Amino acid sequence: MEAQVPPSQPQPPAQPQRPRRLYRSRSDRVIGGVCGGLGRYFGIDPIIVRIAAVVLLLFGGASALAYLAFLVLVPNEPPEGAPPPPARTDRTSTATIVAIVVLVLVGGPFLLVGGLAVAGIALPLAVLALIGLLVWWLVSGEGADGGAGDVARRAALGIGVLLVCFAIFAGGAWAAGVGGGAVAAGIVIAAGLALTVSAFAGGFRLLLLPVLALALGVGFVSAANVDLHGGVGQRDYRPASAADLRDRYQIGMGQLTVDLRGADLPRGDTRLKLKVGVGDALVLVPRDVCVASSADVGMGAVSVFDRDSGGLDVEWVDRPAARAEGSRVVVDADVGVGAFEVQHERNDRFDHRGRFDQRDSSDGNEGCGTTAPGRA
Repeated sequence: MEAQVPPSQPQPPAQPQRPRRLYRSRSDRVIGGVCGGLGRYFGIDPIIVRIAAVVLLLFGGASALAYLAFLVLVPNEPPEGAPPPPARTDRTSTATIVAIVVLVLVGGPFLLVGGLAVAGIALPLAVLALIGLLVWWLVSGEGADGGAGDVARRAALGIGVLLVCFAIFAGGAWAAGVGGGAVAAGIVIAAGLALTVSAFAGGFRLLLLPVLALALGVGFVSAANVDLHGGVGQRDYRPASAADLRDRYQIGMGQLTVDLRGADLPRGDTRLKLKVGVGDALVLVPRDVCVASSADVGMGAVSVFDRDSGGLDVEWVDRPAARAEGSRVVVDADVGVGAFEVQHERNDRFDHRGRFDQRDSSDGNEGCGTTAPGRA
């Protein structure tokens, strides 16, 4: 008797394989999900994509334009459970990627060759927009979820936060420079308490950047020992004799110039004290007068005739002796951030490479018997 063969079970129809689609990732994003979406589309770790984007940003800024193009042209990943968008082929996503790459690699050099002004504006604006998006993400935790309008709105909000932080930085620096160490310490303590309270009560992310800007402004002024008393602007003094000299010349922010070329200086030492918070202190002397100088500069440079020094926490000492029966000006300068200079003639302080211009100072300290400087 022939064995009965059970009828075969009907197989469900094979589901058509859905084509890959390029989306900006919702679950793996820092700003707008571009790197996460590209990593998923090509099957690679998004960290690799992010590293490549940073490298390209450092070498010419091409990735900034590409990132903004992806934000505007590539749709966001649909939410979980939402109906899929209208069908698109894999060729559509590939064409989008190719179009963006061609725009950056071909259009960028064309702009650089044919329109330097356009390229010079486009790249900085792209970098600024990315910084704005990153700042807004740090403050609010929100990435760019929508289209071009949403990207522009969040970038503008981030740039606005940056401007507010800069104003807070400047305000904290000014308060610390005018109020001194006690005010600076009080501001830092208050900022720390605000962060601590916000960590428990909420709003920590919103306060993080403003408090950091405030602390940086206060810390910068305190570290450089900047004193902003004395006003702001440009002060020029031309005493006619040693009797007209003040005990101390001071300005909070700006340029302070003491011109002694027309002064009738007596034999021996004439002492001069200068104090500048942020800016330049310039002393102009006759060629037959010896100059001994000492300076403390928190951050900046010292230029005394044909010698100069610069950097952080600069301590300058130059004590040559005057000629017999000659005159010597002994200058003691304290500059928080800026420059201290002694010259025979007023000239451009920096050449095209950012160094002190010494064209008028090659003859050096002519009125001195010895000119061996000492530097601490």
